[in-house]
Amino acid sequence: MTTEHMDAIGIGWDVRGWQGNAQAVAVVGWQSRTQQLHWLGVSPLFRLSSRVAPDLDALLRPALQDEMALMQALACPRLALGIDAPLAFPRALGELLAGRGVECAVPQREIDNPYAYRDCERWLHQQYGKKPLSATFDRLGNNATLALSMLPRLGGLQLVPRLAPHAERAVLEVYPALAKVAGKASPAREEVAASLPADVVAGTDRYDAALCALMALQYAAGVAVTSLPDLVSVPPDFPLDEGWVYHFARP
Repeated sequence: MTTEHMDAIGIGWDVRGWQGNAQAVAVVGWQSRTQQLHWLGVSPLFRLSSRVAPDLDALLRPALQDEMALMQALACPRLALGIDAPLAFPRALGELLAGRGVECAVPQREIDNPYAYRDCERWLHQQYGKKPLSATFDRLGNNATLALSMLPRLGGLQLVPRLAPHAERAVLEVYPALAKVAGKASPAREEVAASLPADVVAGTDRYDAALCALMALQYAAGVAVTSLPDLVSVPPDFPLDEGWVYHFARP
């Protein structure tokens, strides 16, 4: 099945930092008439080239490995890239680095530290009892700065919802861990696992990239993929300057 027949395409990127040799990218397409998913490719683990600034092509080539497939994927009008990395830093951290930090008492819980976590991450903790890693405290800055530096070279994809409330060609932050039964090495929940390709193994970077791709696909399809859970979007009146973490709704 070629990508020219796809009504929407989701790309998932499991980020492994600037020098990481375990980057993983997955690409999945969807046909609205039949409601079928088609896995177009899941990359082997790879390292981004040090010779040129990485762009969307550099992410897609290891997964698609065919020039025509690459061109067809990029031409899809409804395309989303789901990235498993923070696409914003805490606003308080920005103020602190700019010399405008305010008095801050030591919080009783790390999740409440305004320099460590964003409002969207506190929302996740409140809703699901899960504390994401911190971009500033847990070395995720390596992944975050790589992803953020690539935003201008992602083929015109718009960062949602921080820079645009919605876009047909979008880049979004996703959270594959919330689609799993338990910890990082556990498999996806039953309602998600059925849509994964057969050759990805739970607990691997390729598995997480595939989960990211499914979330991106659901966004690109306007939450119309019936075999996947709904995508939890930003609540009304939620501050957008720190971004949002898209994830599948849990039963």
